Amino acid sequence: MRKAFLFKTLYLTGFCLVLMNIHLFAQDTIRVMQYNLLRYGESNQPPSTKNPLLSTIINYVKPDIFGCNEISATADYAQNILTGALNINGETKWKRAKLSKAGVDASLTNTLFYNSNKFELLSQDTVSKVQREITAFNLFYKDSNLVKTKDTIFFTVIVLHLKAANGSAEAATRAAETQQVARYMKKFTKPRNVLIMGDYNIYTHTELAYQNLIADTNLMGRFYDPLNKPGAWNNNGSFSAIHTQSTHSATGGSFSGGGMDDRFDIMLATKSIISDSLKVRILPNTYIPVGNDGLHFNLALTDLPANTSVPSAVLGSLYNMSDHLPIRADFIFTPTKPAVQGLSLQSVQFAQQIQVANPVQNNLEIHFGANLLNQIIHLKIYNQSGQLIESQKIATANTDFQITPKISLPEGIYLLRFENKEGLSVIKKVAKY
Repeated sequence: MRKAFLFKTLYLTGFCLVLMNIHLFAQDTIRVMQYNLLRYGESNQPPSTKNPLLSTIINYVKPDIFGCNEISATADYAQNILTGALNINGETKWKRAKLSKAGVDASLTNTLFYNSNKFELLSQDTVSKVQREITAFNLFYKDSNLVKTKDTIFFTVIVLHLKAANGSAEAATRAAETQQVARYMKKFTKPRNVLIMGDYNIYTHTELAYQNLIADTNLMGRFYDPLNKPGAWNNNGSFSAIHTQSTHSATGGSFSGGGMDDRFDIMLATKSIISDSLKVRILPNTYIPVGNDGLHFNLALTDLPANTSVPSAVLGSLYNMSDHLPIRADFIFTPTKPAVQGLSLQSVQFAQQIQVANPVQNNLEIHFGANLLNQIIHLKIYNQSGQLIESQKIATANTDFQITPKISLPEGIYLLRFENKEGLSVIKKVAKY
């Protein structure tokens, strides 16, 4: 009996360890950070001053996706951030999107940086031009098992910077801006993983600009606050732990004063992220304003009592970098688990046998290796939003080393998925112009 019990215990323990390993193998923790950089690039906020501070903050937070506001549009200062604060000291993983420039106020722009080891940028969409351009950045997760699972995770990050000031006219402008966001979300017919973040300049959850997002009657376009802390955030000590502005008590040098008393910087997420229905979920208790210890209501970040929530060098960088604090949160990405581990070599060989001319002008130009001739290859084409737009079967004759299947695609970025009858597949990215 004891031997049987021991065997059963060992068996169950081993089985649980296998399940744990599979679970851990399949998941990845992605950190997202949002930051108002306070007029990066202007005469009194030059890259030479900003970059060492930002680099210290980035090295501490270690984000995979970094959205930011208030980059001067007088030059391509996003490139200064990329080469002067991110890809430094031997680091090469960071890539950037284009600057947002459209709108009434085009002097201060937004953009997104991302870890290219984990993500690829498919496209970026203009969501609103009411004040400063609100931009949607469409990413896909670069799962290392993509060739085996023939599946990926699409993740859209919308970066905004709404109209500032606490007046009725400014509130109306903010409402018009988020109304455009709601209209953008209505074009999607299926749930999506969307994170909308930035400097909202909102003083209370009852403001129409905020309600346009969290109370949208279009349930697939509705956003949710992961902190779930509604209220009148402005100058309210009850919300001191989630305030993000201002790091300074005195006004000067572009810095707003008044101390920590506003929740301007916010992340909202679609329900799929809150409920973990599309392989992405937010990790509880990871959404925080970096450097806010909750003890500096109406005080500067560096005032007494001593702020020990971050190392002293990081605290100094946060104080001198901006009058906003960055916010960050962690998200668990759970890609499709490979069904058959033993197919890895075959999958790699299959992928190597298919080459697609890129970019595409009029027709797809597909080159098949000799091992794939005289077969049926299933081709599926997805647009930049992850929607299937075309599906066809290609019969490769024994002489068809190159084929040009008939398709009709508008300009844009596409994912092409090829699959054979054995279930081997590969995904190729192409641009059509």
